[in-house]
Amino acid sequence: MLHPHSLYYDHLKPEEREFLKQTTEFAAREIAPHAAEWEEKEELPRDLFTKAGRAGLMGMLAPKSVGGRELSMLGYCLAIEEIARHCGAFAMNLAAHNALCVGHPLGFASDELKRKIFPSVLNGDWMVAWALTEPNAGSDTGGVETTGTPQPDGTWVLNGHKIYITMGLHSDRMVVMAITGRDEKGKKEFTAFWIHTKDIEPVRKVKTAGVRASNTSEFYLKNVPAELIGGRGKGQHAALACLDGGRLGIAAMAIGLGRAAVEIAKQRMLTRRQFGKRIAEFQALQFKLADCEVELRAAEALLLQPCVMHARGQKFSLEASFSKLYASEAASRAANSALQICGGWGYTRDTAVERMWRDARLCEIGEGSSEVQRLIISRALLKEAEERYGLAETKK
Repeated sequence: MLHPHSLYYDHLKPEEREFLKQTTEFAAREIAPHAAEWEEKEELPRDLFTKAGRAGLMGMLAPKSVGGRELSMLGYCLAIEEIARHCGAFAMNLAAHNALCVGHPLGFASDELKRKIFPSVLNGDWMVAWALTEPNAGSDTGGVETTGTPQPDGTWVLNGHKIYITMGLHSDRMVVMAITGRDEKGKKEFTAFWIHTKDIEPVRKVKTAGVRASNTSEFYLKNVPAELIGGRGKGQHAALACLDGGRLGIAAMAIGLGRAAVEIAKQRMLTRRQFGKRIAEFQALQFKLADCEVELRAAEALLLQPCVMHARGQKFSLEASFSKLYASEAASRAANSALQICGGWGYTRDTAVERMWRDARLCEIGEGSSEVQRLIISRALLKEAEERYGLAETKK
């Protein structure tokens, strides 16, 4: 259940508070009773996404004019956090869908293409994937080798190999990043395309350590018909514009996982007895619990800052990196401590702690790894210092 922290709720509109209440009820009714089963089967049911669409969870940030809920970034993040308390895989899918799969075409597609896309991607009729990663490309987008080729009739076809694509084989439509040539400086020209998933050549569902119920996919594109999203060569700019919100979604997912794991650990401390007393009386475990709470609250504060900046129309790229970096690592530490508190029982699949522990680990990798976030942060700090002290070097 969402904790009504005044820190958060003071920044929410009444309709957002009501939406979060409905999200809590949705999670308790549609997710909590089935999460363990989905984990075992390593699959999320298709109708879950339809129900989520009807509940407004597939278009949380989209404006009402196209069928979305038009939540603030904070309202969106709190909804993702609540879903993650019950199922990390579904929270990750929702985060990717809202920030990338909806955000990209919403911000950059032509009006004609938008009319085809909305509201089907918001109401649960269509599941969408966002495909960038390849065997040699991830954070290094320069490694992308998938190509987009114009045809004599003005259409485009795509050829390439994509891997580790969230919801790839379970999607109905897909946003695909491809190379369409080189610019005047000789750099690769990135372009985004909209395709029908039925046209791809599936390879496999990739087996992962965590978020097992999510469909992480590998596939080939062989002369797949495609429509441009935005102008030719504008794909990388559009992708980067979506990633800030995407990173906040992963930060929220991480906090939800950490909170859920710690809640289980607290209950275990109060019910498990060793050496004639409850383990809640052992100072070593008390200190672990205190550290978890401090770190998770710090993560929440770091998440609030960029959400408020977004509401003010301010750029928040650096703050998104702060939040994503700290929340993902804090959640991993919290889940690890929760598992340790629960002991051997926590390491078994009799409890959800081991699942949350595995799921949280992905948050340090997806949407830009911790190492990438540290690069972004350190470079921004040094650039600001160069300008402040007049120490910038002249490029030869």
